[in-house]
Amino acid sequence: MNYSKWLKITISLTGIFLLVVVTVNFYIDSYGVRTSLFNPAKFQNSNRKFCATGMNQHISAPEQVFSRPQDFDSFIFGSSRTSVIDPRKMTGGKYFNMSYAVGLPSEHLAVVKAFLKKGIHIKTVVIGLDESYFSISPEQQKNQLINIMHPYITGDSLINLFYRYFCRMPKLFEISLEYKRLFKGEQKDKCITDENGMNIGWLNKEKTIIASGKPIFTKEDIRYEPTPYSNKALNESLNAIDELNILARKNNFTLIVFINPTHSHMYLHDAHGLFAAKEKIAQITDYYDFSGLNSVTTNDLAFIDEGHYRYLVGDIIIKRIFGSGNINIPIDFGVLVTKKNVNEHIRKQKLELKKYLSKTMP
Repeated sequence: MNYSKWLKITISLTGIFLLVVVTVNFYIDSYGVRTSLFNPAKFQNSNRKFCATGMNQHISAPEQVFSRPQDFDSFIFGSSRTSVIDPRKMTGGKYFNMSYAVGLPSEHLAVVKAFLKKGIHIKTVVIGLDESYFSISPEQQKNQLINIMHPYITGDSLINLFYRYFCRMPKLFEISLEYKRLFKGEQKDKCITDENGMNIGWLNKEKTIIASGKPIFTKEDIRYEPTPYSNKALNESLNAIDELNILARKNNFTLIVFINPTHSHMYLHDAHGLFAAKEKIAQITDYYDFSGLNSVTTNDLAFIDEGHYRYLVGDIIIKRIFGSGNINIPIDFGVLVTKKNVNEHIRKQKLELKKYLSKTMP
């Protein structure tokens, strides 16, 4: 076989292989990128999208706003925890829930800037903060396929985005899950959101909790292992919050910040790091603090699992911040923290932690 013929065969086989790889990836659409960016009409008409790995909501959520800018003027940002907060129950704007996996303040800032650049009118921005915001740097997740941001926000090209998602070798488990979905009717992983971006994928679990009156998760043993925060990650988040505050004043929109409630077992690991973060946030802006050891965070029935609170907790958060809804608010849940009361607030939470540990730890 001469060199020319060998080269043609090699190129042809390589081309066929790449075509098969792209076709498989494009069809499976493990991260929902095809549906979000290359077929947005289908995505908007179907709230139930199967994703073998998980929907990249860093891309899908902004795209829904870009495609319907007239429908929304207010936004709630956060992680998967805040995804259960119902935008329709929030007052003072037409809200969309922009929650996405491990969303960081620097990413929220980038999205808000993109909205303003697109000419989207903003009335209110609500930011739900997690303890992870002060320990994870954007650099740690910017190349993770589940966390890559919308190309308009990053300035990346659609061609490069297409290459990253569809020209890679698909994982065996992705092919296996798609096979089971097609031929066995198994569909374990969905991205299910309503037209306002709220995650409705946990509604069945919510019904189970209501029906049984019992928690549906198994708790880990109580362990007190304080986690040190990265100064770099903490400063990045604080700088982003500060810039959001400046943007709010400059563009005449309201910025509301709150700290998400964390199950008491998880809170024990982050309490000390949060104390320092809370003190610094108060120097930037007022915020509502739903974390700590209170009647909600120490109640297993308030949580879907140790990492996520229930829809009814989201309703309580809305009631505390906006005053809307008929749900009762526990008196110890949700403190408005300012420069004036932050030291007293942290002192009180330190005492609560000390008392809690004395009762629960041997």
